[in-house]
Amino acid sequence: MPKFIHFLCLLALLAGASAARALDSKVSLSDYHHDIWTGKDGAPGEVSAMAQTADGWLWIASSNGLYRFDGVRFRRFEAVSGEVAPKRPITALTALRNGDLLIGYIFGGVSLLSKGHITDYPTRIGNDLLAPVSSVIRDDDGAVWVATTIGLLKLEQGVWRNVGAAMGLPQGRVSNLQFDQYRQMWLAIGEQLMVREPGSQRFRTVLRGYATVNLSTSPDGRLWLDTHGKLITVPSDHPGPPLPRPAWMAQAAGQENGLFDRDGNYWMLGCPGVCRTDGIGRQPDSVYSPAAQPDSKLDQPWQVSNLTGNVIFEDRDGNIWIGTQSGVERFRNNRLTKVRMSGGERFFTFALDDAGRALVWAKPTNELWRLNADGGAELLERGVASPFGVLANGADGALLKAGLEQIERRRGEQVESIAYPAGVAEAAGVPVTRIIDDGRALWLSVARRGSFRWQDGQWAPQSELGLPNGIAFAAPGGRGVMWFGYSDGLVLRYDNGKLTRYAPQPDGDVGAITFVHSGPEVVIGGNGGLAVLQGGRFRRLSVSDSEVLSRVSGMVIAANGDRWFNGSKGVVRVRADQWRAALATPQAALDYTLYGVLDGYPDFAATANRLPSAIADAQGQLWFAGVSGVARLDGTRAYPKPHPPEVKIETLVAQGKRYLDFSRPLQLAPATTALRIEYTALSYSMPEGLRFHYLLEGVDRDWQEAGTRRAISYTNLGPGDYRFRVAAVNQFGQWNTSETAISMRILPTFTQTPLFYGLCALAALLLLYLLYRLWARQATLRIATRLAERERIARALHDSFLQSVHGLTLSFQSALGALPADFASRRKIERVLLMADKVMEEGRNEVQDLRSGAMGDGDLAHGLTLVGEVLQESQRAVFSLRTLGTPRQLDEQMACEAYSIGREAILNAFRHADAASIQVALDYAPGQFSLQVADDGRGITDELIRNGTKGHWGLTGMLERATRIGGHLALENVAGGGTRMRLTVPAARAYVGRAGWKRWLPRRFR
Repeated sequence: MPKFIHFLCLLALLAGASAARALDSKVSLSDYHHDIWTGKDGAPGEVSAMAQTADGWLWIASSNGLYRFDGVRFRRFEAVSGEVAPKRPITALTALRNGDLLIGYIFGGVSLLSKGHITDYPTRIGNDLLAPVSSVIRDDDGAVWVATTIGLLKLEQGVWRNVGAAMGLPQGRVSNLQFDQYRQMWLAIGEQLMVREPGSQRFRTVLRGYATVNLSTSPDGRLWLDTHGKLITVPSDHPGPPLPRPAWMAQAAGQENGLFDRDGNYWMLGCPGVCRTDGIGRQPDSVYSPAAQPDSKLDQPWQVSNLTGNVIFEDRDGNIWIGTQSGVERFRNNRLTKVRMSGGERFFTFALDDAGRALVWAKPTNELWRLNADGGAELLERGVASPFGVLANGADGALLKAGLEQIERRRGEQVESIAYPAGVAEAAGVPVTRIIDDGRALWLSVARRGSFRWQDGQWAPQSELGLPNGIAFAAPGGRGVMWFGYSDGLVLRYDNGKLTRYAPQPDGDVGAITFVHSGPEVVIGGNGGLAVLQGGRFRRLSVSDSEVLSRVSGMVIAANGDRWFNGSKGVVRVRADQWRAALATPQAALDYTLYGVLDGYPDFAATANRLPSAIADAQGQLWFAGVSGVARLDGTRAYPKPHPPEVKIETLVAQGKRYLDFSRPLQLAPATTALRIEYTALSYSMPEGLRFHYLLEGVDRDWQEAGTRRAISYTNLGPGDYRFRVAAVNQFGQWNTSETAISMRILPTFTQTPLFYGLCALAALLLLYLLYRLWARQATLRIATRLAERERIARALHDSFLQSVHGLTLSFQSALGALPADFASRRKIERVLLMADKVMEEGRNEVQDLRSGAMGDGDLAHGLTLVGEVLQESQRAVFSLRTLGTPRQLDEQMACEAYSIGREAILNAFRHADAASIQVALDYAPGQFSLQVADDGRGITDELIRNGTKGHWGLTGMLERATRIGGHLALENVAGGGTRMRLTVPAARAYVGRAGWKRWLPRRFR
């Protein structure tokens, strides 16, 4: 039962293996996309080991330390702060299933890289230094095993022990230490291959007499021993059903001499160069010599970086990597394979033969080739070099070949010859550029002669058919129907003599027409993109990259409805569902997959000959003509998509400090205003096609497009919390599956803290207060000086001028009394005396106005007393003022407003009350301050109390002043006669020293 459970666990593990396929063995090594990186590209030299960890990183060991590669940049591994990165020569790498990486060194020692942190194991066994390490593994119990030149070592409780003798091993160098899918431990020692089953304490010998170079497992799970010259199947006596090779085993470590890819093909190094022998992994158990007759090889110095490789490795997407003395190489599939011809070809025309195989007529070499399903080309005919001559298929499938002398219609063994129109031949023959069969007539284009139609045995020039000159592209549209495109964007439909014009429209203009196709939809292509005929007008399709569908010159519709376009950037695949969505909403961006030059496409689509540049044969192969050749795309092969890109944030640099550990939020130093973030995405099939976008929360409002850039800088940052997010998408539209983000906090300097801002605000308030006090002091001094001057002038007017005038008036009155009543000048003197009284009254008013500023010293009682004394001198009423309670310093504004109210009340009493007595009372009570002005005059009407006097604002002004200081003003008649005005103000608003917020708090909230 335990074995059965273990078997089920293994099956579950294998079920999670990647479904990616190996490189296509139908093509030779030279047809793969082959990249070579050397020192000038930043690649390490003397590469000794390779592995791929579960997080997607490709690790490369060299004599100069440990590197990792993202498909674009090589970086020497950087240890986090406080740790030391391995810089010693490395001989062994093993990727563990939990994502850790074991590292072995040539001068002894082992390290563990786990989640970015390096742990160094002891470098001594007893008193001796650890011997050179050739391979290192870790078992399910966490014990580390090392193959060295002195034997098999095991790390137990932090101490190395040589366990070889105790486990039945002979003395000597141990190599090729590894676990298989059954958790059996294998190793080679001397000329023996030995194994230890799970639970056993000793190794047993499986093979003898072979010097093992490396052990490799085929996809079906069989173990093979490689001696460099021979490849031998290792006998397996494991009980139970065989298990295939799990994915983790292939990515755990590279092989020294050769390996099986996931399709069972065997790749070898040093044969010389790189060799591949196909299908050995699917052959029965035996002894093979794969290097003797490889199916494909690269064995020339100019084909590889070094004819002797050190390590070979297959990543999780099926790409093959080779480490050499000079650098690193990669082989990956090209979706398109270029067809090899004689060379010198510039123009191509396609057609199908009777068997549905593709034919291509190359110009100016004038060679006719048959294109085979395996990508090869077979030469059928060769003529005199000429740039003219075209192939096409008739509506019935017949082959149309327009040569220099005549047109041939071939159908099986039957050949029909058709003569050209009269007068079109030149010295070298007829320069034919196009031939089309619409099912009823043949259409022919001849250089410098225009187009002609062959129908009912007669040729008719385009002028007779009403067609304008300058046809750029033509395509059949049914029996007797043709479509013509022109360089000015005009499209014409010729339907058995009837012409329909489609002039360029703003939403459908594609510029000069480079392609026309009439099928389920009428599609036109041009310099400006692709458009479809809908509702009687052409509508241009929207696409994120306008260049992708620019200058389309060919299209193939697959049986499943997929469209394959040949455009300026390569072959564009639009799935049937994507095409339907685009037709439903042309303004929405078209989804597509591009296979460009990085996929083997020959530069860009051929448009110069103005003929269809794509064709599909009966075997499902798609053929595309580019400016530098013809390429094949295998429409029958379903290439699995690679793993989605895994986005990684590599470094953050701020104020010269590099941050590498992002397992927790970063704390950046105060005064940090700029930072640089470097990120990448792990995608090894075509990393050049990755596109990134990013967002810094707290700065960016929306996602920012980065294109292919793998670094971004920010400036003018302030203190606070930020979160940087980055995502990537590959050319297949696959986004990274999990979000990649880091959080950071920029600490504030003291000058950026709330405390500093508060202190600054307090200092500003204090400064404003001091400035106010200074201004108030100066203003008070100026006002006091002005009031003193006014007081002096008032006293002078009162004591000298008015008294002198008054004395003069009395003298005149005395003299007037002595004059007889009928004295002639008596009236004149009386008028003069009346005028003198008016002058006296005006003088007293001026004195009163001058003395109205007497509150300038802040003494309310003194100010009101001066007002009353001045007025009683010219009136009969007696004025008095009394103070109740202990006088207190009044608020400056309140005192001024109270003075103005009291002054107005006193003036009204003197002028309008006809009173004998006017009394003013100031009451300094603890809870409130009150000012009362009372008289014993004739009183005031209720209407006047409610509405005031029309045209006069004295009473209204008193009420407004009382409201401004938060007081209450009452005006009432007194029983027995007279009027009383009473102003009351709460103590908090009246007296100095009470809380300021209470003084200014609106009354309704108190």
